[in-house]
Amino acid sequence: MTDVSKNKNKYTIGIDIGGTKMSAVLFDLKKNEIIADYQLATPRDSLEKFLIMLWALIDPLLEKAKNSKVKIESIGIGFPGITGQTTANNKDGKISKCPNLEILNGISLGKIVSEKYNIPTILDNDANCFLRAELTLGAVKNSANVIAVTLGTGIGGALSINKEIFQGVHGSGGEIGHMVVDVVEDEPRTLEEIYHDLTQSNPQMLAEEAYDGDKLAEKVYEEIGRFIGIALANAVNMVNPEIIVLGGSVMKSSNLFMKEIKKNLKEEVLSPKSKKIKIVEGKVVNAGAVGAALLPLTP
Repeated sequence: MTDVSKNKNKYTIGIDIGGTKMSAVLFDLKKNEIIADYQLATPRDSLEKFLIMLWALIDPLLEKAKNSKVKIESIGIGFPGITGQTTANNKDGKISKCPNLEILNGISLGKIVSEKYNIPTILDNDANCFLRAELTLGAVKNSANVIAVTLGTGIGGALSINKEIFQGVHGSGGEIGHMVVDVVEDEPRTLEEIYHDLTQSNPQMLAEEAYDGDKLAEKVYEEIGRFIGIALANAVNMVNPEIIVLGGSVMKSSNLFMKEIKKNLKEEVLSPKSKKIKIVEGKVVNAGAVGAALLPLTP
């Protein structure tokens, strides 16, 4: 691990808030490397408990920086939801909607964190952070136009156009998980709704059952792959990217569903050339937190 006391580089803290766990890194912006990292469970029942755990996540990294006489330039936070504004316009770091962590709905988390620590704080969607890390340091660093999908508690999505994260007018661009991919009894179903139903909101347990030889669990993961492939085909038909990058904790079980993703993607993509689009797995360790650490401060 690097001795931060021997240089005067710029350091940031990046935080990745997930539905089940939160990760944080102390990051050297000049060397593009993690100096220290920390991880804790995500409280889901109250904002008070959530903030207590968030402080417990941040405090050790601040203490390490202090002991090493390093100033923290900023804190970046990736979260599984939307702000209703672009990152540049979201001065208070307000969370508009956080489907898998509803205690954060309507909370100005950036303002709360910046006021507690007197450090500039900026928020962005967690899938945007994942893609930012992979564009800068990882699997798609040589690409400019990229679709990213993260598979974890929910399904996140992000889009890069000419190396810039596309956020749209209100900061919710790239949300592939909320794409409608099926209709059941006249009711439209989004990819994430189907994903939650098929996994019973516990993809890790389902994967363990599949690896233990449960044929039904194997079929369920194949069905998950089918719907992800259809959603990706829709996205490819819309924006015609160079490459697709996948990340998130569920990618540890990618052999259960990747074949179906590729099969359905190829079947549903319109352009003959795009049918050959490459799908890669993310390479950056703790990409969500690293991407948050890389968030640029805005005026």
